[in-house]
Amino acid sequence: MSFTAFVLIFLSVFLHAAWNFLSKKGNPSGAFYLLMGVAGTVITFFALPLSDLSLSELPGKFWLFLAGSFFFEMFYNLGLAYGYRAADISLIYPMGRAMPVLLIAAVSMLLGIGERPGSTALAGMVIIFAGCILMPLKDFKSFSIKTYCTKAIFFVLLIAVGTTGYTIMDSQAEKVLQMVPQDSRLMKSILHLFFIELGLTLGLGAYVMLVPWERQELKRIIKQPGYPVIAGIFSAVAYVLVLVAMGFVTNVSFVQAFRQLSLPLGVFAGIVFLKESPAKPKLLGVALIVLGLILTVL
Repeated sequence: MSFTAFVLIFLSVFLHAAWNFLSKKGNPSGAFYLLMGVAGTVITFFALPLSDLSLSELPGKFWLFLAGSFFFEMFYNLGLAYGYRAADISLIYPMGRAMPVLLIAAVSMLLGIGERPGSTALAGMVIIFAGCILMPLKDFKSFSIKTYCTKAIFFVLLIAVGTTGYTIMDSQAEKVLQMVPQDSRLMKSILHLFFIELGLTLGLGAYVMLVPWERQELKRIIKQPGYPVIAGIFSAVAYVLVLVAMGFVTNVSFVQAFRQLSLPLGVFAGIVFLKESPAKPKLLGVALIVLGLILTVL
């Protein structure tokens, strides 16, 4: 991983942890993430009129990858919304962030995308998986299949699948977009994010309109939109940094792995500010995930 990618992702992890904390504190829902999407769309819209790109000349592959990204982003956002309502951020956030490291590496190798992770990185991913297994336990004696058959774990899996899908789709779309000669790398990445935010806003808007309690939640949140707007801005800036960083690595799984630096931040915020349980298995799980992360990016 290049130094440029390191700096970009390092900055993004703080913003990512911050917007997740705000969404958990704001009682998240599809409506909450809809307003986040609106905020992200508004602050990235400037890239559309300022860009020299002719949208009609963009390759068809870009639009296919973008459509795939929309699909998986919906899974991710709804998984987050309902996961945070079902369990602590100090559980959902680290598990939802760590599991895609394994899935993205597996899918990348299966599809032959990018450079194959080395043995040290693969060992790190196994340790990350072990950390994820420990995270839901209240104590070391409570290990059983029932511990993992819960709504919270289902939503974690939804988050993981969504993250895996949109990360791979976005990385491929970004490569196609960066091959177009017009505009700077940064401008193209912001334009890319504008399309992502717009598609997500439209998708979540349709979902919210179809679900009665989500419509009621939208009416409530829109009267005090502070948390979702700030979270949307943080999310958009964080992901622009990630999209730019994707152009400086040989395998997208390295980007996803290094982004896990936000894990201890999310757990710390949940335990300290939201008074969540600092169970020993949870803390050991986080420690293993961070250790696995270090091995993954060596």
